Formats: sequence, C-alpha cells, structure tokens
Amino acid sequence: MALPFTVTESMPNLQQIRAEANKVINLLDQGINPNEAKAKANTPDLSLRIALNNYLDGSTNTERVNTNWRRAIETHLANWLDKPLKELCTPQRIFAQHRLIMREIANSNQSQGLKGDGGIGANEVLKKLRRILNFNRALDRSLNLPQWPAEELGGSGLKMWVDQKPRTSRIHREEFGIFWPALESLSCPVQRDLFKFMLLIGCRSGEARNLEASDVNFHRWTITFKNTKNGLDHTLPLTETLKTIILERISRGDGQKLFPLFDPKVITKHIEKACGLHVSPHDLRRTFSGIAEIAGIGSTTKKHLLNHLSGRDVTDDYTGSIDIEDLRIALTKIENKIMEFVNLQK
Repeated sequence: MALPFTVTESMPNLQQIRAEANKVINLLDQGINPNEAKAKANTPDLSLRIALNNYLDGSTNTERVNTNWRRAIETHLANWLDKPLKELCTPQRIFAQHRLIMREIANSNQSQGLKGDGGIGANEVLKKLRRILNFNRALDRSLNLPQWPAEELGGSGLKMWVDQKPRTSRIHREEFGIFWPALESLSCPVQRDLFKFMLLIGCRSGEARNLEASDVNFHRWTITFKNTKNGLDHTLPLTETLKTIILERISRGDGQKLFPLFDPKVITKHIEKACGLHVSPHDLRRTFSGIAEIAGIGSTTKKHLLNHLSGRDVTDDYTGSIDIEDLRIALTKIENKIMEFVNLQK
C-alpha cells in the first residue's frame, strides 16, 4: 500500500529530531517546562477588568464589599481597565498611578471642603490591585503574571505607600461627663438612640442601621446582625438598657428599620457643636473595646462581642462556644463601667 505522504517531505529526519530535542533539553536546563512555555505563548493577555471580575467572582466578600471594590477600581483605575494586567504592575507605573490617585482624591476633598491629602485613599486602591494580581496569579500560573513590586521601588528608595497610622480616637473616661449630656440633648431621638446603642453593644454603624424589628428575638432577648463585615450573622444578647432602646425604636418607628438614618456622621457634627468632642461612629466601637478591657472582659469574650475573626485560635478550641447569658453578663459589666464614668463627672 502506498503511503499518503512521502517520507522525505512529511516526516522529520534524524537531524531535525535531534535539533528539537536539544531545544527541549536547553529549556529544561533553564528550569523551564516547555509545555508551560508553549501555553503561556498562546495565552491572551489578561486585562484588569477581567482580573477584577475573576477576583469578585471567587472571593468570599459580602455583596456590599464587592460593590465597594468595583467602585474603587473602576473609579480610580478607569484608564487601566482594558490594559493587560502584567504590563500595569511594574514599580514605575504603580508609583506614578499612586501619586495620580492621591492628587485626584486631594482635589476632590478640597472642592468639598474636606481635609485629607488622598494618601490613605490611594493606598487602599492599590492594595486592592495587589490583591487582584495575587489572586489571579494563584488562579492560573500560565498567565505569567509578575509578582507585586516591593514597597521600596528598586534602588531609587521611593516609597510606594504613604505612611498610614492606625486610628485610635475614642471617648476617654474624663470626657464622658460632657459627651453623655450632649448625646441626651440631641433633638432627634433616632440619632440619640443609634449612638447609645452602638456604644453599649460595640457594633459597626452599617450593622446597626440595617437592623429591623424582625432581627429581635423577644423570647431570648437577643438581636441578630445580618450581612456583617465577615459575611456571617452575629447574635448578641440585649441588656436592660438595650431592651429599652429597641422597644422605644419599635414603638416609634414608621418602617422596618430600627434606626432609619442614611448618614450617621451628621450626629458627629451635632455632638461636636454641643460639647466640642469629635466622636465618629467607629470611635464608639473603639471606646467599647477599650472599656471592655477595663471591665476585665477576657479576650475570647471580647473578640466574640466585636465579631472579630482572626483565624483559627487553639485557645478558642479549648474554651468552646460562649453562652449567650455569659455574653449578657459581659455587656452589662461594660455598660456599668460606662455609666460609672458618666456619673463620675457629675
């Protein structure tokens, strides 16, 4: 039977086979897998837009967090969205984009009469970019994505990030004597009750403002925060004072929300005008945490009250789950300590 091709034209000769084999051997000597190299050569460039979608689709973030991520990237890196990710993450481009975002945020703040040079905002945007890059590198090594540049940009000594100190502002014990009367004097009862509630239970502002009457268990006197920052529902007991606040909100409420306020920062302005103290919603949470320490609340109980997840803790395995009544006792101790500071100044 005749072959459908001639041996000399369609089949490689021994010399060609040896040449191809030598190429493969050279690649292996360099630590390169020839199959992976071929796949990389045929892989289309991954754009930032697709990389962002990959991250958001694969992350365990809540929907609210994902929305904030998309808004940050699409707002501050709009000119990068359709460019190859591997070309964007070079030290020079990262540094230049960081400073550009800084200027944009600073100008926006100035036009709104706000403070801030934009450095922290720029840090946060590019930390998100770093997470996106690392996620996609782990997702598909064949994409040949670069590692994130070091914080020190080569030998230039330029710092990529602006120094960002952790916020530590809170209400100090000697300030409760003027803070509490200012809070009581608020003309809007929803504003007053919201700040009291957050201070006495230690929750985040958004978690409190999302609460509905249906989140209250009137049999056990507990309240459940849904869609929290870590994505888990979080149930806490109510002290007598917290019960009073919740019942007041339910009796006076016109809708489902217990604290129907869009922007709690306006309360900060009212309190500052009344007593001179600048107390943000998150300052209340830091104050709660600090007073829990003073009241002698153990670290495991305190972590549970604040709904902090810091990874698997062997100590927690020994401690086991904390009974809801033990948490109620802890919250009562914290509340008593706060009222002790309030009454000391009278």
